[in-house]
Formats: sequence, structure tokens, C-alpha cells
Amino acid sequence: MTIKLKKQVIEILSVLKKKKTEQIASLLANELNIDYIVLMAAVNDLIEYDLGGFKEEEINQISLNDEGRKYLEEGLPENQLLEIMRVSNAKEISMEDLLSKSKLDKHIFYIGLSNMRKNRWIAQSKATGENKIFLVTEKFPETDVEKFLKSFKAQPTRDYSKLSKSELIQYDLLNKRKLFTKQNKTQRSIFLTDKGKSIKMSDIKELKYISKITSEMLSSGTWRNYDLKPFDVSKSGPTLKAGKIHPLIRLINEIREVFISMGFTEIRGPIVESAFFNFDALFQPQDHPARELQDTFYLNNPKFAKLPEKDRVLAVKATHENGGDSKSLGWRYQWDENIAKQTVLRTHTTATTMRRLAQFYRTNDKTPVKVFCIDRVFRNEKLDKSHLAEFTQIEGIVIDENVNLSDLIGLLSEFYRKIGFKKIITRPGFFPYTEPSMEVSVYYDKLGEWLEMGGSGIFRPEVTYPWGIKDPTRVLAWGQGLERIAMLYYDRQDMRDLYINPIKWLRQQPY
Repeated sequence: MTIKLKKQVIEILSVLKKKKTEQIASLLANELNIDYIVLMAAVNDLIEYDLGGFKEEEINQISLNDEGRKYLEEGLPENQLLEIMRVSNAKEISMEDLLSKSKLDKHIFYIGLSNMRKNRWIAQSKATGENKIFLVTEKFPETDVEKFLKSFKAQPTRDYSKLSKSELIQYDLLNKRKLFTKQNKTQRSIFLTDKGKSIKMSDIKELKYISKITSEMLSSGTWRNYDLKPFDVSKSGPTLKAGKIHPLIRLINEIREVFISMGFTEIRGPIVESAFFNFDALFQPQDHPARELQDTFYLNNPKFAKLPEKDRVLAVKATHENGGDSKSLGWRYQWDENIAKQTVLRTHTTATTMRRLAQFYRTNDKTPVKVFCIDRVFRNEKLDKSHLAEFTQIEGIVIDENVNLSDLIGLLSEFYRKIGFKKIITRPGFFPYTEPSMEVSVYYDKLGEWLEMGGSGIFRPEVTYPWGIKDPTRVLAWGQGLERIAMLYYDRQDMRDLYINPIKWLRQQPY
């Protein structure tokens, strides 16, 4: 019966027949200069035809470490020192001269000197007042330690359990010098079955696989000389590494679709913003700590921004100083227009929301107005796994008649349900420009716990009145960081992963 095998399998079978004994797989792979995995694949082919096989055993494998391999090439320290004396034909030498001629560290030098004395190669004397070393023999047979060390040149790894009593003694001596590494490993030994030993190489033909038949093969009939390569249709195809939308952009698009499905319109605003829209319009006093350089990026070019209509600037000024017509007492300080003109990198997208309130006043819009913003903001934060200096904020507002907290809870519940969170709770909170205010938490199934997502509330009269939005017309608002959702959505522990783009993680993301 003729057996067909791949060319490399035939070559390995031929080698095993010549060896006649079991072979350690790793050593045979090195001898044949082939990859270990390729060798074991060939053995599996032999197993398929009952020609060969392998067995496994757990071994305590010992091998030389870097220092040990260095001594294998250059000789042990005592042999190096002996060689220096023999080459220079010196029967005696001062210790200082020998140390200077050697390339050994001082510590290793003294170890070598000690072993020379143990081998009875040298004697030391200070009779002349100088520490001298004398050769006391003319024959220097190879020591057992040297023989054991050199055995690792032909066999870099040895099975500790198979060392002889003599070798164990030498191993202990060298191991005290920290020249070995010891590992528990699985060793595979390859063997031929009786069928493999007895089969004639003439009964084995080379298997020539082809993946497709050409028209020339059909017309000439040469297709009969080949074997069609089998295909396993149950196996997955190769992993695609084509370009794809970034996970963060994909999440932004999903959130954008949620807002649009709820009847919202997207708004955008400038990244370089005036302190007026970023702080003052939100009734934040001009001496508030959040305005300091350690929290906000101020610009030198352009240093100042244009303010909106003069009457609206005066309305905001009055609100700060005495409450204006909002029935508030205000902050009771002298408001400075020059501070309001300062330019900043916006610290929140609420600045864009305030621009929409200004537009509502300017164009005399009709209610309801439902808008959202997903955009970049900047804060002077120290970077860590939960803080970034540049990040993305999500914000939504509704301007309508007689809306209240129940309407806001309904909107939030629908929004978070649409992005994948089934349970939502709200509780009273405090935020500077909303009153009443609510904190929003969602239940995260993977962790089995409630997580705080962001803030919400109804804009205070001090925020809306300067723009002509007065009771019963109110503004519902809520917002949070996009990265907070993204870390849950993509199960990431470090917010920076969303921007440093670990390749392995990106490749795991769907298209």
C-alpha cells in the first residue's frame, strides 16, 4: 500500500529511521534547523498513518544562564587565570600583576584564585613582603567541573533527574556559583511505531497539494498527479485589519442618533470662547475659583472676544450686581466687562447652550426648542486614568412652557434607555446654574452596581431671564462627559485608552 506524505514529513521520517531511537523533539528541531511547531505538525501526520508518535514527560530542566554561557566560551575564572600564567610562562607572579592582566571583576578574580588553590595548582606566599602566587604542578588535567560544564555545549538543556551522582556533585558546585537556571518543563520525545520502522521509503510518495485546478490541468489531465487541499469550512477566516470608524466616533454617532430620534437638533459653538458665555452668562461670579488659571486655559491671542448686544450684556451685568429682574439679590459686586471679554478654551459645552439662549432671544423663537451638543472642552487638569485636559461633553436642553422635573426625569429615562441602560434613578443635587438640580445614576449590569453619570436640572432665573426666558417658560438641562459612557460601553479602566489607541483593543472592535 502506497502512503502519500508531504515532502518535509518524508524527510523527517527518513531521519527518524536512521536514528533508530527516540529523539527529544526540541533537540531534533535544532539539529534539522526547522521550527519546533513544524516538526510536531509533521509528527501529527505520521500519527495519522500510524507511522510514529510522541510521548510527554515533566522534567526539571537545567541550563546555563548568561554568566554560565560566558564561562562555557571563555573558561571558568580559575582556568582563565591559569591560562594567563601558562601563556606568559610565569612560574610565579604577584597577585597585583595577575589581577591587572585578567579581565575579571575583583570579586570573580578571588573566586578563581580560591578554586586554583582547591585544585592544588598554586600556592601563595608573602615571604618576600609581596603577595606572590606560585605554580606548584606542571600537569593540569581537565577537572570534573570543566567536563560537566562543557557537556552543555552539545546539549544546552539537561534533565536534572537523569544526572549521575558525579554530575550532581558538579552541578551543586556550579549552582553555588549561580551559573544555572532550573525550570519545570514538558519534554516531548518522538518515536517510530513498528509500522514506521518497517515501512520502506519506496512505498511512500510525495503528497503534492493544490488549492485549485486550472483549465490547463483539466485539458492535459495533469490534475490527476495532485491532491486537492482540503478546506475546513467550520474554521473562521483570517482576521481583517482594514480601516474602521474609531470606537469613540461610533459611540458619538449612536448618541447623536438617539438625540435626533427624540426630536432634538444638534448645535455647535466655538472652541475659543469668551468668559462672558463660558462663565458670566451662567451667573458665575467673576471671583469664582473655577476661573483661576489652574482650572481654565486663558488665551493671549486673541486676548479679548466680542460680546453680544449691549442690552444683553447690561442685563447680565445687572443680574450679577443686584439680580436684575430675576428677583434675586445677585452677587453684590461691581461686574467688570473687561473680565467678561477674556478669551478661554471653553470649559464646558454649556457655553454653546448659552449661545442658543441668546439666539432664542435674538430671533424670538417659538417653543418648544430641543437642542443637543456633543463637542470638545478643555480644563487645566492633571492627566490620570480618570481625568483628561481635553475631553468631550454631551449636553441637552429643552425650552418650553410649564416644563418641570417630571418632564426632565422622563427625558433622561428615555435617553439612557436608548443608549443601553435599563434602570435609572435620580436624587437631589447641587449645581451652580440649575435650581432645582438632580444627579443621575444608572444601573450597570456588568458590575452589578449603580454609577453616577452626570448632572441635570432647571436653569436658574438668573441664567434665563437676561435672555427673555421667564416663567412659565423654563429650560431643562442635563449633561455629562462622553468618556464616562465610553469607559462603560467598551469596558476600559483607563480613560487615556480612548485616545492613545492601543492597537490590540482597536482591532478587537467591530466594524
